[in-house]
Amino acid sequence: MQCQKKKRDGSPCGAHALSGKKCCAMHAEPGRAAELGSKGGRRRAVYDPKGLKEYAAPTNAADLRDLLAQSIIEIRSGKLDPKLANSISYLGTGFLRAAELADIEARLMKLEREIPTEEHNDNP
Repeated sequence: MQCQKKKRDGSPCGAHALSGKKCCAMHAEPGRAAELGSKGGRRRAVYDPKGLKEYAAPTNAADLRDLLAQSIIEIRSGKLDPKLANSISYLGTGFLRAAELADIEARLMKLEREIPTEEHNDNP
């Protein structure tokens, strides 16, 4: 047997009724659905970025360090969503790797300009 109650939008609930009852577990106890919805709502809270400290895009490891430190503080105070902080951390790792490669590439190009190649030595 299906639940006889209606959802908020007016459509039938559709869940199976409890044995010996006309309603499902959510509708059998008044306020039960609201209680569970509240718990789910806290878990899925939308964090407001207005309370977060503004940061420019990091240009070096020190900038990224400061951003990560501030993110830790904001997570602990409940201002920043841990999922967002995880994304920041993941992107920060990629940023550090790219910055490291850019530095190595710049140093290599400088060395190549400074050291004459055999091709240049062959020409009189």
